[in-house]
Amino acid sequence: MARAKIVWKPNALYEVRSMPGARAEVNGLAARMAAAAGDGFEWSARQGRKAPQGRWRAIVFPATYQARRRNASDNVLVRVMGSVR
Repeated sequence: MARAKIVWKPNALYEVRSMPGARAEVNGLAARMAAAAGDGFEWSARQGRKAPQGRWRAIVFPATYQARRRNASDNVLVRVMGSVR
């Protein structure tokens, strides 16, 4: 039986990770997490350095002083992370 040969394209993983569908999924999850966390929480997304993959990533962070205090005392982001799908 012949063995299949896999030929890897160097930029394939980078291209898959920057496709609109993948970006929309990551952005949507971050937006839902920020909304579930409440007032004062925002999100930001960007593509990482191409070394070698360049993953699309997003962060949710407290943007106001009140949100920072609420997150420090109530662990808002940790609680939200497990509940948002």
